[in-house]
Amino acid sequence: MTTRLSVNVNDETAAALRALAAENETSVTEMIRRATGLYKFVHDEYEAGKTLELVDKDNKGRTRLAVL
Repeated sequence: MTTRLSVNVNDETAAALRALAAENETSVTEMIRRATGLYKFVHDEYEAGKTLELVDKDNKGRTRLAVL
């Protein structure tokens, strides 16, 4: 099933979505699906008591992110 939504975003957000879609060779709609899925995953994990960290490739630096 598909639901059509109309969403208003500012110019900066629209430009970011278009750029990400082009970089990933996909549509703006698909980028919104991916972003929503990622946010839901992070939110659910945070609600389960987990934290989110970014780790440098060389594993020397970590940044803990706060989830809103």
